[in-house]
Amino acid sequence: RNRSMEEACEIARLPEELVSAALARTSPRDACRAAAVSPAFRAAADSDAVWACFLPPGALPPLADGDLAAPAPPSSKKELFLRLSAGPALLQDRLVSVWLDRETGAKCYMLSARNLFIVWGDTPQYWTWIPLEDSRFSEGAQLMHVCWFEIRGKIHSKMLSQDTTYAAYMVFKTTYNFYGLDFPVQEASISAGATNSTRKVCLQGNDSGEGTAA
Repeated sequence: RNRSMEEACEIARLPEELVSAALARTSPRDACRAAAVSPAFRAAADSDAVWACFLPPGALPPLADGDLAAPAPPSSKKELFLRLSAGPALLQDRLVSVWLDRETGAKCYMLSARNLFIVWGDTPQYWTWIPLEDSRFSEGAQLMHVCWFEIRGKIHSKMLSQDTTYAAYMVFKTTYNFYGLDFPVQEASISAGATNSTRKVCLQGNDSGEGTAA
């Protein structure tokens, strides 16, 4: 016990700049743990010098006015990181949202339906546009009936975090009486520069009615 107290005292004597430099090489989770476990680490672990290293390099994409201002603008780099990792924030056009991965700080994006290219998306007999109450986006596209199902989206690669593995998902809901998504099997394709990846997906599961797309 005495030895532990002696070690704690030795840690407390380390310059805050040195502790900050060490914590900046860890992860957001480790910095939070350090702040909670050791009072000697708290000031360094909460410092802007540490959390600036966890935020994406360079400036974040311009956010919609007031999107991070409620109830008050972030007062520190740590608070900014925690807000962006807690949920998506809208970009200026309000058609794309961004958030940070809590473990790595990598930028993640979601494209709204209005930001996608949907074949016959503006033809009311095939697709209708409905308000969304449980989304950051104001509206979504509702499929009525279509014989050609094609949806495409794109994002500039410069908006993504470097040295990061990304996955693409299509987020959708189904009504209780939906039908027709189980056959034929759909095809999902992702392209980045000269690289292209294509796989078969099924938007309608066989048992639960839930589908997946990646």
